[in-house]
Amino acid sequence: MTPRFANEWCTVYEADCRKVAEQMEPGSFSLAILDGPYGMGKAAWDRVKLDYLAEWYRPHLEDVGRLCGDSASLYVWNTAAGLKVLHPLVVSMGWTWKTDITWDKGIASMAGKCDTEGLRGWYDVTEVCGFYQREAWAPNTCAGSEIAYAAGADDRNTARLFLLAEWAESGLPRRAADIACNTPGGMATRHYFPADQWALPTWEAYQQLAAYAQQHGAPRERPYLVLPQFADLRASYDHLRAEYDHLRAEYDHLRAEYEASRPAFNCPIGVSNVWSHSQVSGSERLRGPAGSSLHPCQKPLTFADRMIRASSRPGERVWAPFGGTLREALAATRIGRADPAEARHVVTCELNQDGVDYLGPAIAQIEGTWDAKALPGQVGLFGGAR
Repeated sequence: MTPRFANEWCTVYEADCRKVAEQMEPGSFSLAILDGPYGMGKAAWDRVKLDYLAEWYRPHLEDVGRLCGDSASLYVWNTAAGLKVLHPLVVSMGWTWKTDITWDKGIASMAGKCDTEGLRGWYDVTEVCGFYQREAWAPNTCAGSEIAYAAGADDRNTARLFLLAEWAESGLPRRAADIACNTPGGMATRHYFPADQWALPTWEAYQQLAAYAQQHGAPRERPYLVLPQFADLRASYDHLRAEYDHLRAEYDHLRAEYEASRPAFNCPIGVSNVWSHSQVSGSERLRGPAGSSLHPCQKPLTFADRMIRASSRPGERVWAPFGGTLREALAATRIGRADPAEARHVVTCELNQDGVDYLGPAIAQIEGTWDAKALPGQVGLFGGAR
């Protein structure tokens, strides 16, 4: 299938996204952004009834499940009512719900649209986006911590085994470690003599443990916590620490592999799950030849940029099956042009099935050839005529 447009950072198909999905390599995407029908009747492609919304999305979500890797992220845009219908289906397909993002369009979006005396409910100025992830390895607790704890529990950890053996030979109860280190509340006991979460004592704590065992433990010729092959405590500690650091390096490598295998997430500073942005209008809204709005559901470009940057890594691919005005493709192009080291690649589709050429102006915008001055009421994307 030949794309209608492609550059280094995006590939755009004027085709049925399901047919395009058939040609994509399974597991080759790390992020999917779905912004399809809401069931509100705003266009020919939006005639799906709310009760049928889940069944309509099912094959598309199956495509997403196949195309995305074992660890991936998924955003699903809809109304609050629509997302309530879709949520059980998404979860049943192996995705874990993380949060709902609310697009707050502000009170200005009500201007001239309603008679408050005739309302029988609160006027809705929001859209909602469900944010989901799935992980190839998703333990019950923090996997990063589990890896660190595993290093301490490893049978090759001679420092832990030696410390346990020395304390057992002293005849002291493990809880005495808190007296030795002056850590009421069990901190030393939990860290140095635990069942699962072991930590290497600091040099100061090691000295305190050795002194306490020597003073209160069973008498013996060799000082406690001094290795038989060494003459003093410091040499023993340095040897044990070096061996443990070598072991930890193996686990740190494993942890780095684990972190790289997780779905990406990099939260922008100061951004919550409420995204306040007025309806796209004026300089940012794409319009048709007659000056009317090109697409009834155009999202702010900053949203696509935010999702791509937060939930994918450089070099990864993003699946956006319902292209519309190609916000994801434009965002990826801007990211790649600004900094090639941050580049991702978006694959997106749009049928133009309601007789409106959404792709023409959107592609021209991506290429930088879009002449906003020729369109009534439309100026450049970032303000000013081009």
